[in-house]
Amino acid sequence: MNNSSTNCNGSILQQAGAAVDCHVHVFDSSRDVASPRFPHPEEPASVAQLELVGTSCNIQRYVLTQPSFLGFDNSHLLKELALRPQNLRGVVWLDADTDPAALPGLAASGVAGLRFPMFYSREMPDWDAYADLVSAAASCGIHVELGLHGSELIKALHFVLKRSAKVVLAHLGMFDSEAGPESDPSFGALLDAAATRQVWVKLSAPYRTTALHAARACECLISTLGPERLVWGSDWPHIGAPLDRRAAYAETMHWLHRCVPEADLRRKILETSPATLYHFALPAGAE
Repeated sequence: MNNSSTNCNGSILQQAGAAVDCHVHVFDSSRDVASPRFPHPEEPASVAQLELVGTSCNIQRYVLTQPSFLGFDNSHLLKELALRPQNLRGVVWLDADTDPAALPGLAASGVAGLRFPMFYSREMPDWDAYADLVSAAASCGIHVELGLHGSELIKALHFVLKRSAKVVLAHLGMFDSEAGPESDPSFGALLDAAATRQVWVKLSAPYRTTALHAARACECLISTLGPERLVWGSDWPHIGAPLDRRAAYAETMHWLHRCVPEADLRRKILETSPATLYHFALPAGAE
């Protein structure tokens, strides 16, 4: 990505208060953790820091996504949700032993999704152990975000859809970053599952693959899922990527404008679609 601009210029500013950044992480410094897990950064990432870069693009709503290195300790995320209930939502990672009866309370606190960030995990979840939790999530309007690849993603996708829960995939559908979307069977399975109208994808982290693969994935997703089941995320603060936190934020928005030049489609992706998925108040004039 081109990181030459640190701010959103006037041509890409969004309507204040309506656009949502659907994939960000906040956390304390690894220096403050007794036994930090990889890849916990030393530099902290706070909501205040996030707002400094987000407001330059008129973003005022955010979805806090539990970092994989914090495991099942969602306390920092939940604390932030309690401070800003109107403008923040959360996606948490729960242990399979979590009582399904806890989910209505989590939903009331602003939790909109359960996350399975398995990219750095050595073991896949025991999906049968999560059956009751996923069914309870569906009944509470909480979706399931799958951070898996390949055959494991296909297996999990079918598991969640069978239990009537909405599925969300980050980072353009989690396709193989080297092979590209059209050479990855899991991306094909994702497109096939679009017919259920229960699958959503985040247009996030295009820098984790080539520009060509990212643009092609975006094109396929718009054509198959439609803008009403796509959302945008900055992936701030870009953990593991050699990017400047401030400059890269604006560039992720510039990337969206290049891939989705039609203003009406972008408005659905940035405003209407995330309001529906994450239970924000709909923007004025939205259908």
